[in-house]
Amino acid sequence: MSKPEESWNRVKALFDAVAELPPTERDAVIAEVALPPELLAELRSLLQHHDDATGGFLAAAAAMQVDGWTGRRLGAWLLVRLVGAGGMGEVYEAQRADGSYEGRAAIKLLQGGRGAGWLARFEQERRLLARVNHPHIAQLMDAGMTPEGQPYFVMELVDGQPLDEAARGLPVEGRIALMLQLCDAVAFAHRQLLVHRDLKPGNVLVDAQGRVKLLDFGIATAIAPDGAGLEDTQAGAMTPNYASPEQVRGEPVGTATDIYSLGVLLYLLLTGVRPTGRDATTPQEAARSVLEDEPKRPSRLSPDDVGNPRWQAQARTLQGDLDNIVLKALEKQPERRYASVDALAADLRAYIGGFPVSARAPTWGYRTAKLLARNRLASGLALVSVLALVGGLAATTWQAREARLAQGLAEQRLAEVRRVTHDLVFGFGDSVEYLPGGQKIKLDLLRDTHAALERLLPTLGGDTAVVADMAQVQVRMAEALMPGYPGSLEKQDDARRHAEAAMALVARAWPTQKRNALFATYASRAYNVMASAEQEAGRLEEAVELTRHGLKLAEEGFVLALPGVDRLRLLGAITASQFNLGLLLDDNGQGVNRPAEAMTAYEAARAGALAQLGMTAEIAAVNAGLRPEETRLEAELGQTQSVIAGAIASSRLRRGDYAGSAEARRENVQHLRRVQPMHPEQQQFWASLATTLFLQAELALQLAHPAEALTAMRESMTWTGRLLEKDPDNPRWPGDRDSRALTLGTALVLNGAAVEARPWLERTRAYWSAETAKAGNARNRRSLALSELRLAGLHGDAKAMKAAAVALQALSDAEPRSADNALAAAEAAYMLADKPAACAAWSRAAPLRPLPPQAQAWRAELGC
Repeated sequence: MSKPEESWNRVKALFDAVAELPPTERDAVIAEVALPPELLAELRSLLQHHDDATGGFLAAAAAMQVDGWTGRRLGAWLLVRLVGAGGMGEVYEAQRADGSYEGRAAIKLLQGGRGAGWLARFEQERRLLARVNHPHIAQLMDAGMTPEGQPYFVMELVDGQPLDEAARGLPVEGRIALMLQLCDAVAFAHRQLLVHRDLKPGNVLVDAQGRVKLLDFGIATAIAPDGAGLEDTQAGAMTPNYASPEQVRGEPVGTATDIYSLGVLLYLLLTGVRPTGRDATTPQEAARSVLEDEPKRPSRLSPDDVGNPRWQAQARTLQGDLDNIVLKALEKQPERRYASVDALAADLRAYIGGFPVSARAPTWGYRTAKLLARNRLASGLALVSVLALVGGLAATTWQAREARLAQGLAEQRLAEVRRVTHDLVFGFGDSVEYLPGGQKIKLDLLRDTHAALERLLPTLGGDTAVVADMAQVQVRMAEALMPGYPGSLEKQDDARRHAEAAMALVARAWPTQKRNALFATYASRAYNVMASAEQEAGRLEEAVELTRHGLKLAEEGFVLALPGVDRLRLLGAITASQFNLGLLLDDNGQGVNRPAEAMTAYEAARAGALAQLGMTAEIAAVNAGLRPEETRLEAELGQTQSVIAGAIASSRLRRGDYAGSAEARRENVQHLRRVQPMHPEQQQFWASLATTLFLQAELALQLAHPAEALTAMRESMTWTGRLLEKDPDNPRWPGDRDSRALTLGTALVLNGAAVEARPWLERTRAYWSAETAKAGNARNRRSLALSELRLAGLHGDAKAMKAAAVALQALSDAEPRSADNALAAAEAAYMLADKPAACAAWSRAAPLRPLPPQAQAWRAELGC
C-alpha cells in the first residue's frame, strides 16, 4: 500500500470513529491520536463538511448526549441539553433559572480559541443580531461570557424542522410559500445592510405552525450603503454546497451572494436535490461543482436524478416560469441574477397568482457564449457547430428566395440571420478572447461569419444592412490583428488589409445606414484602425487625416441617432477619436509635433468622457434595467478619463507646464482610485495606481513639494507590495519597487526622515548597479550615480559625493542634448556648493526644457 493510501485510510478510519460524537468528545479522541498537521487539517475539513451536510449548527444529528456544559448555569439560564453543533458553535437548550419568569432559550457557545479574533467575532455577531428584529428571524435575547472566557448568546429557541424536511409532502405552492417567508427575512436583513452568507436548510427552521425562522448570523457580513460587498476576516466560512461562485473563489460578497443561496434552496425545495455537487464527497469537490457545473433545468431532471419514480408528473409543473426563476437566481455571474431578494419574491408571487414573471430563458447567443467559456478544451468543436449554424441560416435564406416565399417571410429570415450574426460577433465573440488561443478562435469566427455573409449578400440584392454588418466584422478583424490594440495578434499587414476592406464597405453602406448607431460607431472605428496602420508605417499626416474623417463620421452619426443609448454609443466613438487625434498631434515621439492642437483634442476627449458619464446616469435613471450596465460603463469611462488625464499630464510636462501637469496627474490618480474598487482584484489597476502615484511623486519633487511626493510614494509602494504578495514570481514587481526606491528615498530625505531613507537608498543603489552591469545606458548610469549621491549626502561623505558628481557631469558632456543629464549634473554641483558647475549645467538644460521650479529655486539661491 502506498504512503498516500495509508494516510487516507488513517484519516478515514478516525473520521468514521468520531463523526457522530458530540464536539467535546470528538476533540478528546482526536487529541489522543496525535495526527500530523497535514492529516489533522484533512480530518477537520471532512468533519466540517459532515457537520454542514447534516444540518448546520442546529443539526438534530448531533447526538443529544450529556457533556461538560449540560447542567451548568450561565447567568439566569440553566443548560438542559445539547441540541446541536457545527463549525461555528455548540447550541444548548436552556431554561430560565432565576425565578423571574419561566422560559426556554437556545444558548450558543462559540467554538474556537479565546484570542482577540474570537472576541471580535463575538462582538460582531452581537452587534449584527441586535440590528435584526423580524418575525422570521430568530431573536437575540442576551449575550455574555462564561467564567472560562468563552462567548455565548442567548437566543430564541425554535422547535422546528430544517427547511427541506418541512417541505416534504407539500404541494409546489406550499413550498413556494415557505420560500417567500424566507425571502422576506433575507430582504429585511439586506435592508439593514447585512448579508447572511450561510443560507442552508439547517439554518432555516420551520415550526409546527409553518412559520419560518432564519438562524445563525454568525458569519454575516456588513455591507456598504451602496450594496457593495466587503471582505472580512470570516471570508472562508461557508457551506460549499450552498455557497455562491464568488464565495468559493474567496471574492467579496454582497446581496447577490444570498440570492444565489436562495436559488439553491428553491431548487432543493422544488426537486428534493441540490443543483450542483450532488455526487461530491469533499468540500473541494462541492466547491468545484459550484464553479464549473451548470444546473439542469428542474423540469428536466430525471427520476433517477431525484430518486423519485413518480417525478415526471411533478416535473411538468415546474416547466417554464419556475425553471426560469430558479436558473436566474443561480446565474454564475452576480450581475445576471435578480437585482434584489424582493425581485425574486415578486416573481414567485407572480407565478402563484398566474401573472407573467420577469425571468426569461437565456438567449441563444448567451447560451453559446457560456458553452465556449466553460468548455475551454472543446472550444474549437463549439466553434464548428456555431459556424455550421451560420451556414445553415444562409442556406435557409437562399432556399426561401428560390421557393418564392412571401416577402414577409423572407424579411423575417433575413432579420434572423442578422440577429444571429450580431450574437456571434458582438454577443460572445469577445468571451472567447481570454481563453487559451482565444484570440485566434475569435478571429476564425469573424472570418467565417464574414464569408457566410458574403455568400448571402448576392441573394439579397446587395442589401446595405448586410453590407453594414460585413463592415463591422472587418473592423473587428482589423482590431484583432493591429499592433497596439488589446490582445492583438500583431499582424500589421493583415490588419491593414481588413481595415481597407472595412472602409470600402463603410463607403457602400453609409448613405443608407448612417442612422444605424452601431454601424456609425464601427464606421468611425474603421478609420481609426486604419490610422493606426498608417502611424505604424510612419505616415503620420495620413494617420491624422484618417482619424479626423473617423471623427467626422461619429459626429454625423451622433446628430442622426435617437436620444439615449444610441447617442451614448456614438459619443464614445467621438471621445475615442478625439483622444487618438491628440496622440497623433502631440510631441510624444509618435506624433506630428503640434502640441497645442494635441491639447485641444485632449480637452475635447476629456469633455466627451464627462458627457458620457452624465448621459449614462440619465439613461439609467429612467430605465432600472440598465443600472448594472451603468456600473460597467462608469468603470470603463473612469479608465478612459484616467488615460486622457495621464496623456494631458505628460504633454504639459514636455512643454514645461509643471503646475498644469501636476493638476492633470492628480486627476489621473483620482480617476484610478474611483475605478479600482469596481475591480478590486484586478492587478492591472494596482499596477496603474503604483505607476501613476510614482509619476505624481516625481513631479512633486520637481515642484519642490516634498510632502506630497512622500505621500504619493508611500501609497505607490503599498500597491507595489500588494502586487508582490499576489504575484511573487513576476520579476516586474521587485524591479518597480527597487528602481522607484530612489524617489522614495529622496522624498524621505527631504522630509527629514534620513534614517528611514537609508535602507531604501541602499536597495536602489544595488538595483541600479546590477542594471548598469547588464546595460550601461545613460538612464541606468544616471540613476546609479544619483543613488550614490543621495547616500553619500546622508553619510556626509564628500569624497563619494564628488565621485557621483563627476560621473553625472561626464554623462552630461557625453550627451549634451539630454536635459535629464544636465539637470542631474546641476543638482550634484548644487549639493557640493560648486556654483560655476551648477550654473553651467542649468544653462545647458534651460534651452532643452523649461527648468523645473525646484531647479529654478536652487539657481536663484546661488545667484546664477
